[in-house]
Amino acid sequence: MGDWVYYPTLMKLKDIAERVKIAEEIYQSKTLSEMVQQEIKRKRGKEIKDYLLKHEQRFFNSLIVAIYEGDPSWHEITRLKSNNQLDSEDIPEDVVAGIGILSLNGEEELFTLDGQHRLIGIKEAVAEAPHLGEDELSIIFIAHRTDLDGMERTRRLFTTLNKNTVRVLKGETVALDEDDTMAITARRLVTENPMFMEDRILNNATDNVPQSNQTCLTTIGNLYDLLSILFTKVYVISKKKSLNDRKDELTKVRQPDHILDEHYQNACDYFKRLTDSFLPLQEFVNASDNSTVVKKYRHSEGGSVLFRPIGLQIVTEIIAELAEKYPLSECFKMISKLPTDLTQTPYNGVIWHPTQKNMLIKGKTRGRNLLLYMLNHFSGDADKLREDYAKAIGSEMEAVELPKKVF
Repeated sequence: MGDWVYYPTLMKLKDIAERVKIAEEIYQSKTLSEMVQQEIKRKRGKEIKDYLLKHEQRFFNSLIVAIYEGDPSWHEITRLKSNNQLDSEDIPEDVVAGIGILSLNGEEELFTLDGQHRLIGIKEAVAEAPHLGEDELSIIFIAHRTDLDGMERTRRLFTTLNKNTVRVLKGETVALDEDDTMAITARRLVTENPMFMEDRILNNATDNVPQSNQTCLTTIGNLYDLLSILFTKVYVISKKKSLNDRKDELTKVRQPDHILDEHYQNACDYFKRLTDSFLPLQEFVNASDNSTVVKKYRHSEGGSVLFRPIGLQIVTEIIAELAEKYPLSECFKMISKLPTDLTQTPYNGVIWHPTQKNMLIKGKTRGRNLLLYMLNHFSGDADKLREDYAKAIGSEMEAVELPKKVF
């Protein structure tokens, strides 16, 4: 492809673990080489190892491996036998020429250009579970030269392969991921929970609900984000101590079915409690025509904060913070006292633009802090919050008071 000649092959994981190294040979500077290794090792090696150890349905795409020195030799297979389905004479010559054996004498130097994290994970997994070494993985070999031009050429390919990697989009995760607990739960909610079934949730991976939509409470992308907050901060089943470790456990490794069921029941419990706490949500859930309720609470003049994705996220974040100190029943009793009208304090000018008639996403943290203050649970500097609030609504600090507390 282009001016690169490459060889797609197969290797056993044990041979990959023993023979292939991280891409350090492409840097003449030892400092740069060590920096590359540190960047790679501190990221996803452990996640890949756990994936290999815990998944029977494990599968990877190809590693791209550069090869130099030794004596790599290509041996074409020039004769193919015909069978009942295929006549060897019908096979084009270029196809036949592309089938063969790549032999190595063991003195070659091999290092990854793409798949460094997978390589680290393979090495650690095979060391812990040697039977995994019999698995085979496809390898794409390319030739590397150690002169200055060759080093530059290989470095360029290395950076091109890695910087052009496309991250999996949230929409793809929600729709397809069979390991991500939030994705699995979100899909189950939209098929089993009446609050989110059919036209009550928008199939959109972002938090954006277009003005033309008059039936949905929120988006499936927003639902995924709410579940992420709930499962890592409120209904915590995991024994992992740090927030990042909990997130990794919930997204990288499929949980047992009974744990997935427990997460689903917790999600249902949360949205039931939330509905019971606010009359607009009760109207939405109980309505035979949900569009009537949506038009009432989400419109060009504002409406309810609960019918905006950012509002649901703020409320859920507040519940997560309160849950550190209070039982859930008390948390919902507290938030039920909060105002919900976007045109009133503390939303107006903070997360709702009174003249442009749209949501102010950048005001989310400020809005959450103001609501926590109203609940007498804001742990920050009240004077700084007041200054922030005054700036948001375009007033002098001396002329502005923080919202009245509801507790």
